[in-house]
Amino acid sequence: MKKRGGLCALAFALVAASGLHSQELPVPSSKNATIVSLEHSPLDSAEVEYIKTNFDFGLYAWPSFSVTAVSLELPWRTPLGGADAGLRSFKDEVRDYVEAARAKNVRLHLVLVAGLCRSPGLYKEAMTEDIRNCQWYNDNKLAADDQIGKSDALETYVFGTLSRYARKVRANLEAKARAGFAFLRGVIADHPETLIAVSGWGESELNYRRIDDLKSVQDYFCDYSPFVVLEFRDWLRHTGEYDDIRGKFKGQGYAQGGSRYQGVGGLARLSADFGTDFTTWDLRYFHWSREDDFDEVPEDAENDDPGRIPYAEYAHGRMRPADGPHYISGGFDPPRTMSPGNKWWDLWNLFRETMVANYVRDAAVWARESGIAPDRWFSHQIPADHIFGTTPATPNKNPRYYSSASPLWTADIRPYGGIGATIYDVKFPDWVARSTDTALPAVAAISPLWAIMEYDPETYPPGFKVSESSSDFILGQYLRVYEQSPYLINFWRWIDNNGEHRIKGRNKETALREFIRRIRDKGRNKDLAIVFTPPQVVGLSGGRQRTGGTSVELRLSGKIWDGHPWEWREWGDFLHFEIYKGTEPEFPAAPAYLLAATKETLYRDEAVKAGRTYYYKVRAVNIRNTAGPLSKEIKVKS
Repeated sequence: MKKRGGLCALAFALVAASGLHSQELPVPSSKNATIVSLEHSPLDSAEVEYIKTNFDFGLYAWPSFSVTAVSLELPWRTPLGGADAGLRSFKDEVRDYVEAARAKNVRLHLVLVAGLCRSPGLYKEAMTEDIRNCQWYNDNKLAADDQIGKSDALETYVFGTLSRYARKVRANLEAKARAGFAFLRGVIADHPETLIAVSGWGESELNYRRIDDLKSVQDYFCDYSPFVVLEFRDWLRHTGEYDDIRGKFKGQGYAQGGSRYQGVGGLARLSADFGTDFTTWDLRYFHWSREDDFDEVPEDAENDDPGRIPYAEYAHGRMRPADGPHYISGGFDPPRTMSPGNKWWDLWNLFRETMVANYVRDAAVWARESGIAPDRWFSHQIPADHIFGTTPATPNKNPRYYSSASPLWTADIRPYGGIGATIYDVKFPDWVARSTDTALPAVAAISPLWAIMEYDPETYPPGFKVSESSSDFILGQYLRVYEQSPYLINFWRWIDNNGEHRIKGRNKETALREFIRRIRDKGRNKDLAIVFTPPQVVGLSGGRQRTGGTSVELRLSGKIWDGHPWEWREWGDFLHFEIYKGTEPEFPAAPAYLLAATKETLYRDEAVKAGRTYYYKVRAVNIRNTAGPLSKEIKVKS
């Protein structure tokens, strides 16, 4: 009895060691796969083919290409009712990318830019028509002295305002967004395995073109457009579009604001709370009212808005008057000096960040209302409270944080989509600005549906003599990202001719190949040693064959699961099939009945006799010699 008990215990131990009790191979899906997306155009057929040939993608490591960024442009004079027809160039560009990706059987990730803080030239006409459509710095300049005179100032150095109160810009923005997103929803429906994700708006932030990298707290920062200042006032008081009953944005005003700052005593309470000394709620500079006329017919050349300031009337350095029709003494105005810790500045900065967040969230809402599922739409923010080695806890953060007003929380667009953030590390000769240390766990903690955008484990800044790390070290950085379970990794960039981010031909490429090999069969499981148990074999069929003799031909569909495209040959941990044969139904899968072990999906059994009936069943075995469940038994008469 002891001997039998010992043998039983040994048998149980061997079964456990063989992995028979491990998890069964799950069907690949967005919940367990990692989209490995390289920032490179799928139109470059040769590079796409090179990547597919040289990288060992698998069931849970999906090859994709990211196009960063795709401009969604609706010409300024287009009738808003004809927005769909006005997006012809955008649609053609998207179709070209989709068809190229389909031809190569790869996936596609598109990053959309609206043209306000990326590709601002898209709204050059809007900014020329009315400079209130521009972002204004705290000195009411549109750009630095050496920038404004350049021929490309409105395409490069001047950003468009993100204010919801810029009514004509917002009408154009919403019209093109809804039309463009509806088009993309149709593309996703037609090609769900190709257009796997869309991000928008790409890297939304306030203008940082006058940033001083030597300073944390900045001298010049945006946005003081009269549109923004009036919106800040209404957000604070819960009036106008932020009215809690009738406002378009009801319920979205400052949580501690509202009625406290309304009525006769509102200004006095504001002064008591924040140390202000305003005598009127009218704006100090370039006051305007929501009751003012604005141009709702963009296709004509007329604009009767009485507050409009054409670019031709912009007086650089003279847009903060101390008297005259565009100045109100004691008028409402945000703080003009950056003073972290000062209550009035902190409130203004909260609104600046909220404006950025609203700009990103509004796009996500339009995408959802256009029919794009939340697991297909991602934000794509600069997490400015984490970049370049600083963190939210750092007393004086990176200067980009103070200028751009885009901390990580501005990327949170739940429940309308997933969180996406640009996160990369910068390698200098003697230190590394490792944003990933805090940004990775922070973004992953917000939601399980998240993506890392423009990821680079070590950027080599131009002008510095920096040597690349070993491929093993870089692999370790890739695995740090994987441990946080991202849905999509946008590796930045496959080809970069100045070498700052380049992957191809560098140690990054070697590391990326090994990274994909390691994760391809793991189903986003953090335990990279896991080998899944094979599922039940499906698609077994057989029939009599007479090719110079009597034989039975057995066929497998090659599919791992019914109703899914995945094949056994795509699973790297698949070893072979075991074919069992018996002369009676429901025979045991014992060694005596084992007919063959093969990787092929076609097998001919020559050891049969004419007129006899045989029974067959098959199971799959993984690289640890763990067998899955037997297929359904089939009956064949030879």
